[in-house]
Amino acid sequence: MSGEAAEAFTGGKEDRIAPAPQQHEYDVLVVGGGPAGLSAAAYCGRKFLRTAVFEGDCWGGILTRWCPDKKIDNYPGTRPGVRADELAQSIVDFAQRAGVDLVEKRVEEISRDGVILAGGVKYRGKVVILANGSMAAEAGIPREMELADHDGGIFYKIPDPSRFRGKRVIIVGGGDTALSHLQRLQGIASRITLVHRQKTLRSEYGAPEIQDGDGEVAIFLETAVDTILGDDRVMGVRLKDLASGKTRDLPADAVVMAVGTKPNFALFRDLGVFLDSKGHVVADPWQRTNIPRILAIGDISSPLKMIVTAVAQAAVAAHQAYVEVRSPYWK
Repeated sequence: MSGEAAEAFTGGKEDRIAPAPQQHEYDVLVVGGGPAGLSAAAYCGRKFLRTAVFEGDCWGGILTRWCPDKKIDNYPGTRPGVRADELAQSIVDFAQRAGVDLVEKRVEEISRDGVILAGGVKYRGKVVILANGSMAAEAGIPREMELADHDGGIFYKIPDPSRFRGKRVIIVGGGDTALSHLQRLQGIASRITLVHRQKTLRSEYGAPEIQDGDGEVAIFLETAVDTILGDDRVMGVRLKDLASGKTRDLPADAVVMAVGTKPNFALFRDLGVFLDSKGHVVADPWQRTNIPRILAIGDISSPLKMIVTAVAQAAVAAHQAYVEVRSPYWK
């Protein structure tokens, strides 16, 4: 993140983030400070529902945690190529203007009537909106988790591309995230190799634009990473051609996994909400789960991982929360 952007997210925190109130009774509690959670909280606030949204890491979710410098081109109403951290800041500002309490504390437990923070502090809410987001999926490559656990050169996100300066990087995957990683690392990494199991890339942006003079770039299709080489850290990978079965070793300093995401449902695993076979929360068109007054939005309930769908679900959930709390005449 640039110095200017970092200041926007950290330097003025005391002016932007409301301190945890003494009275912990709310109409709506939103768990997760990504685009879905912040938008849901903002829409609830605009309906004059007393609302708190919780985030234990960084406001903006994946936009700031994974790719703050990424250019966003598919979110309507913004200028082409808006930076992810700038878009996240605008959503934070939207929630703040709605009078929402932004509580920068990690939720330890979710119950049917509220949430519990570290130290046993309880916030009660008439409606709880789950917006926990997603986390990177593992590729299932031998030695992957072993080297990922102790900073051995396995990565699942690239918040700071400069960390890869002069390195030989393998990117595993062929979707939007993988192609975004490749473009962000051009001119920084000394060599980038993208490895994808399928015959074609599946990014909505098509084949990447590879710029001359930005270091070496290679793309291997119908190829898999058979194993990761190195003792305590990545020294290379063994590639397997899926058509011929032949293998070859390729030196590398880092491997970036970009094989998708999975719902981050650990917090509500024991809550009793229904999950589908992929781990997504099952919700009806009004974002209601099987548990009364527990709603779910964003990556934890939608297989389509897009900001626009997360925000749309947030608006729907806020309307449903209003119905549940205010019980209007037209309910």
